[in-house]
Amino acid sequence: MITRRKLLAGGALFGALGIYSYQRGLRYPRLSFEHVPPANVSESTKHTMRFIDCIASMHNVLRAIAPEPSIEVSVREKATQFTLKNVAPNARLVIDAPVNAVINEAIEGLNRELEIKHSNQDSIKLSWKLPVSEGFDFAVMGDTGGGSELDWTLKRARQLDAQFLLHLGDFNYSEGEYARAIEQFDAAPLPCYVTIGNHDFHDNGLIYGDFLTRIGPMNHSFELAGTRFINIDTAADFWPASAGQRGMLFNQLRNEKPFSGEQVLFTHRPINDPRHYDDHEVGSIGGIDYLVEQCTALGITNFLHGHVHHSAELDFRGLRQFSIGEGLGHENLVLQKPVAKLLMATVEPNKKLEHRWVDLNMPWSAHQSPTHLYKLKRDGRSRQIEWYEQLLASENLKS
Repeated sequence: MITRRKLLAGGALFGALGIYSYQRGLRYPRLSFEHVPPANVSESTKHTMRFIDCIASMHNVLRAIAPEPSIEVSVREKATQFTLKNVAPNARLVIDAPVNAVINEAIEGLNRELEIKHSNQDSIKLSWKLPVSEGFDFAVMGDTGGGSELDWTLKRARQLDAQFLLHLGDFNYSEGEYARAIEQFDAAPLPCYVTIGNHDFHDNGLIYGDFLTRIGPMNHSFELAGTRFINIDTAADFWPASAGQRGMLFNQLRNEKPFSGEQVLFTHRPINDPRHYDDHEVGSIGGIDYLVEQCTALGITNFLHGHVHHSAELDFRGLRQFSIGEGLGHENLVLQKPVAKLLMATVEPNKKLEHRWVDLNMPWSAHQSPTHLYKLKRDGRSRQIEWYEQLLASENLKS
């Protein structure tokens, strides 16, 4: 028999769970609570590190999630060592340390190997600065998968002298791509800052841990040369739209002093699908309205997204929305000619961003994702399937 006391207790428990869910946020499908953000402190027997614009990737390894990270180190023993990944080769180390501290830095690609020798626990502050006072270019691309198409996208962005690449998610379309993409980002020729895609947060279960410790946070912002970049999670539907880490970041930004420079919001899903025949938009209840309201309140006008495997730009409720999702170059195969684009943008202090579309120029030998064949079969493109299978079988692709 269910007593009144049990009903009251059950109601109280249900109410408490509802309040917790409302504040924490629920992601769906694959129903789950919002993730816990990565810590900004790393402890070892030799040191304590507090960091900004970094994540602790593994033991004594950090990954920069913004162009100008900073770290405060207290050395417990006489010496310590650690690695910082994803730092541009032209970033200069700035040191604020006691005179008797010895700091050695070795640069190898995007990795910085740090060795600190010090006799006490005084704080040593390290930061990296870029020579971008007169401006820089950055590249944007999404939906690459984690294979040869991602390799080419990274190479192409470097060819175009981009300072960094904003990756708009979906690097994980088939088995093994998630792990390979992490290796590709680690070995990239330029720093990459990644927003999470709908194919990236689950793979036979939830894999937030891999993303949060090996790639970056799902909601984050940074500034460079007077421009603010805001990474927002739209990979899943979310209830309520204002809860969780995404809502906390928007609240934090709104409570700060108004930002006077250009702002770029980059995310995975669009607020308006540019393809008239489809509707792959943010699907949370009230999600589109919420995102537009936050952008309006913060003065954001540049909205960059992937997800739709298509290049386009349009105006939507005061936002200029750029669709940059041709990382697989699938439309190249559909049309049997190279049409895929990536987006480049130029940042100059006190000026509006200048965007331009650039040919991806991906060679046919890089179109090797199994996703291509799946999509061609799904869409009934028999002529393209025959042509693509012949392409895959050709001598230059046998390797």
